[in-house]
Amino acid sequence: MSYIVLEESLLNEFFKFYYKQEYEPKIIHNLFKHFKPFLITNKQIERFLSDDIAFQQAISTQIPYCEYIDIASELYTDDFYKEMLEKSKYKILLTKNASSLNTLDCHKICIKDKATHIYAKKFESGSNRDKAKKHIISLMKNANQITIIDKFLYKENVIDNLINWFNENNLNKEIEFILKDGRQQLSFDETKAKFTQQGYICVTCNPINDTTHDRYIIIDNKISINLTSGLENLFSKNKDFTYIISEK
Repeated sequence: MSYIVLEESLLNEFFKFYYKQEYEPKIIHNLFKHFKPFLITNKQIERFLSDDIAFQQAISTQIPYCEYIDIASELYTDDFYKEMLEKSKYKILLTKNASSLNTLDCHKICIKDKATHIYAKKFESGSNRDKAKKHIISLMKNANQITIIDKFLYKENVIDNLINWFNENNLNKEIEFILKDGRQQLSFDETKAKFTQQGYICVTCNPINDTTHDRYIIIDNKISINLTSGLENLFSKNKDFTYIISEK
């Protein structure tokens, strides 16, 4: 099943790009920030390709990134989009402008908006997290500031694992670290001392509200890594673990 539906203007722009016609680079750039496989009908291709031979080639070779379906509704009516959305996986209509198709009661994403996330990966309980650790550390390598928010951060095993992970990957010890925890087992001074004893020179420890649930690593206030079950389960395999990378 394909994930999303493209409004008419975006689909036509994609066709122009795909068939090497003149297109708007900014629209294609913004489209690809949110791009997922999309639904399409033969009638949509036929309307764009007036040449019968080109149309037959398009149908026989199948355009990549899309799934062909049959829709009874007239093209680009509200009923058409509703039917397309019903058959899509995410039930999302991608639009060129925020005001597009305001008569439709559906979830829309405008291509001018910030992408919701740029990467997500789930690891089942018991699965190895080495690839996740390698990916996350690669995002930290050139950072100036790293903020870690986790209500179970100030635990001796978590802090020790975190520092060992940083040391094994030769993380720059001049990075500014801001650590935030809500249920501290180690004190601020004990936590900071563990870092400074390993040569990390700029470490600040702060509390957070104990009701805070989500756990994050924030890099230079530009990249946010949401850790759904916390740092403890990045280093342990006892629970499922998912991380989601997004732009701030």
